Amino acid sequence: MADDAPLRLYRALVKNDPAAAISVVEQVRAEGAEPDALLDSLFAPALAILGGSWADGSINEYVFTQASAVSDQILSFVTPPRMAGDTGITVLVGSMHGDSHDIDKNIIAAALREAGHRVVDLGADVRPATFLQRAEETGARIAIVCAQMVATARAVVRVREMFVSDGRTDLVLLVSGAPFAADERLARAVGADGIVGGAESAIRMVSHLARQRRGGGSAS
Repeated sequence: MADDAPLRLYRALVKNDPAAAISVVEQVRAEGAEPDALLDSLFAPALAILGGSWADGSINEYVFTQASAVSDQILSFVTPPRMAGDTGITVLVGSMHGDSHDIDKNIIAAALREAGHRVVDLGADVRPATFLQRAEETGARIAIVCAQMVATARAVVRVREMFVSDGRTDLVLLVSGAPFAADERLARAVGADGIVGGAESAIRMVSHLARQRRGGGSAS
């Protein structure tokens, strides 16, 4: 894969051009890139550039939102067919209430599905009560809450408080997003059990938790 491929994909995203974005993916695929490498080696780096550009003011909120929408449209082109068997593990994934950014969420959800986990994608701008409600409805024991702004990252504490007030100490709360990556203390402050740093990190952490629960005889 050419070194500039993620940058080319990023440019297609900010131009709001799905056809050009798909063309970049197909070019990389034609160059011999393995299908299961496209998510981590092309898509995730391009979205990291996008997030960085929004954070430093190189692009505005409108362009970022439009680019995010295009990334949603092409996600299926970079996600390999699911090869792993069903693990039986249900995971809730959603962006915190007040946060409309769902790039991290989409990458994490796609990676976990690829690994065979049952993903319940709650979308963006998810209220704390919804995480609890959906956990009860689906039997999920793991929730991953994404937040890209400091204010919404701090608000994740309300999700933990919701779990505790309902007596759901069995629910594992994981967090993802730039504020948590920049300051691990923030994750501890909001009551998170761990920080998800991307696709590989999500798979590793959820698989580890699944093994722990099986060892303890607890349902997922």
